[in-house]
Amino acid sequence: MSLIKTVATVGGWTLVYRLSSFVRDILQAKYLGAGMFADVFALAFKFANILRKIFAEGAFNASFLPIFSNILKDKGEEEAKKLASQTFTWLVFLVSFLMILCLIFFREIMSVYCAGFKPGSEKFEHLIAIGRICSSYIGASFLVALFGGILNTFNRFAMPAAAQIILNLSVVAAFFVGPLWFPSVAYTMAWATFFAGFIQFIILWINVHYCGMNVWFNFSSVMPEVKTFFKKLVSGAIGAGVWQLNVVIDFGVLALLPTGAASYFYYTDHVCQLPIGILGIAFSTALLPPLTRAIHAKDTSSAQKQMSLGLLFAFIFTLPAAVILMSLSEPITGAIYGHGNFTSEHVSAAAPALSAFAFGLPSYMMTKVFSTTFFAHKDTRTPLIGGIISIISNLLFIIILVPYMKHIGIALATSLASWINGLYLIFKLSSLKTVSVDRQTIYECIKQLFISFLMFLAIYFMNIYADSYYALEGINRNIAVIIVSIISIFVFFIAGKLFGSFKCLKEINTLK
Repeated sequence: MSLIKTVATVGGWTLVYRLSSFVRDILQAKYLGAGMFADVFALAFKFANILRKIFAEGAFNASFLPIFSNILKDKGEEEAKKLASQTFTWLVFLVSFLMILCLIFFREIMSVYCAGFKPGSEKFEHLIAIGRICSSYIGASFLVALFGGILNTFNRFAMPAAAQIILNLSVVAAFFVGPLWFPSVAYTMAWATFFAGFIQFIILWINVHYCGMNVWFNFSSVMPEVKTFFKKLVSGAIGAGVWQLNVVIDFGVLALLPTGAASYFYYTDHVCQLPIGILGIAFSTALLPPLTRAIHAKDTSSAQKQMSLGLLFAFIFTLPAAVILMSLSEPITGAIYGHGNFTSEHVSAAAPALSAFAFGLPSYMMTKVFSTTFFAHKDTRTPLIGGIISIISNLLFIIILVPYMKHIGIALATSLASWINGLYLIFKLSSLKTVSVDRQTIYECIKQLFISFLMFLAIYFMNIYADSYYALEGINRNIAVIIVSIISIFVFFIAGKLFGSFKCLKEINTLK
């Protein structure tokens, strides 16, 4: 399967997942608005979901896949099966231990994570109850990541990507049955999250079985590769999940702000997750196996080409997405969430956070490509250091910006920290001595920036005539947003064709 087809497979299913996420968020905004239960569920769900994003979409594949792939290639399926079974065995014990600790000390953990909530208050008690239910999802996410990584090694990318949709389907169903039994639909959403994780695990486990990998408990002498995997997993999790770790810090600070801030942040973060999810996750998932094979075979020219084209491919889609989200933040927020209990005042408060998040989209994609390059070289230390630098930067920006910009400052701090991480990884590429950002790649990136600027100008002038429609609610506003977005994308496409910026797509399609 060619690289671009793999990206299309993973990205296509991720697109379905993100669109179903929008349905989930629209219903959540309609039923919960931006009040107490909306804030509580946003904080609890983010706490549970953050580890899934770090492991399932980053460090787990980066740590496990190269080891598993090399064992499969060099020693055969039996040894690969043994590696997978031993990893599964010790992962179950590790996850069980961590989950027990988490549930026992959950009240203390939430006291730190949401220091702004007064212990014993109604808001804090709902957070504890809903958070305990959601947090059980963490355990299933580790096992989902394991089986997803095995399937990816066998070039079966569709099912791990499609399994994500189960979460949204479960939560959407909760909106229709929740009010029957609980004081708020937020509780049923939490239980839906809990059950979704285990359904995902069972489905992927069955698919791995049909690949010939009968993974089950194995208590024989631990293979050295298993120990290597767990060592790399810890450091790789921080490096690969910097964005998510920064968001955890952000939500801790949001708990100190007035009611509604966490909801604004939660909703706008999810809008930005659409391009990130479709491209960032899809491309890093698809790029890692062939890049690992090229480096393992000491094919430097192929590794260089794949990384450079990966960066250009990422920018072609991320830059226009960032321009649209920054230029149309309020009408987009209104079109998606401006219904029911989510009022026009809520839309106006949330929209600037969307612009701040969108500013970091290109840097996040850049970081994804470079982190994958380091992981393919079995270097998890450099992304780890970059992650630490990013986290420190995020905290400093929060201290500077939040007193003046509230929740908007937290979103902007996250984006600025992501840019710092990306620039650090560029600087450290020279240490690999196999790949680099060459002059031609830099030249092509500059062309894409110029084309994106032309797109911005087109939106700016269209907004002059469309502002009266943005102020309306309902179908007229939504149509105006769609028309302006489509025309701006058309401008980007025409300018890209004229400047020859899409040639890299043909080259990417030849990579395997």
